[in-house]
Amino acid sequence: MARPIQFARRFPRTWNSLSQAQKDRILDIIIELPVLLKNPHQHSGFGLRRLHGSDYYEVGVDLRWRLILKMDNREIILFDVLSHDQVRRLSR
Repeated sequence: MARPIQFARRFPRTWNSLSQAQKDRILDIIIELPVLLKNPHQHSGFGLRRLHGSDYYEVGVDLRWRLILKMDNREIILFDVLSHDQVRRLSR
């Protein structure tokens, strides 16, 4: 069953602050999500990883930035784009 992709209220503001290269990479991630979810351990270059047993996941946008997703059985929510350090603090 396909899950709809929604975005958190904060995401549009973040989206507007991103470079075109970062936006393109996030669109690539969204397109590849069905494959990533079926085979999360297959090397894809995206690095999908669950954040400490929560419903939140991180996916690498580039070396510094991570797309944060919230996923459950019903939907996928684009939460925010955070730096690697911010994700580390979030996942503690």
